[in-house]
Amino acid sequence: MADINIHQAAEKAHQLELITLMLPNYPRNFTPSDIGAISSLMAKLSGDVAAFLIEASTQEGEA
Repeated sequence: MADINIHQAAEKAHQLELITLMLPNYPRNFTPSDIGAISSLMAKLSGDVAAFLIEASTQEGEA
C-alpha cells in the first residue's frame, strides 16, 4: 500500500484545496520564490494523494 493511509490522503487533499482557494485572494503578496515553494508543496500533496488513490483503485480492482 502507499506510504500514506486514507486519513492522511484526505488531509493532504484538504490542504491542497485550501492552498488552491487561497492563491487567487493574495496574488500580489507572493514573490516568485513564494510561488515556487507553493507549487512544489502542491505537487507533493497532489502526488501523494494520486499515488494513494491509484494504488487503492488497483487493489480494489484485484478484489
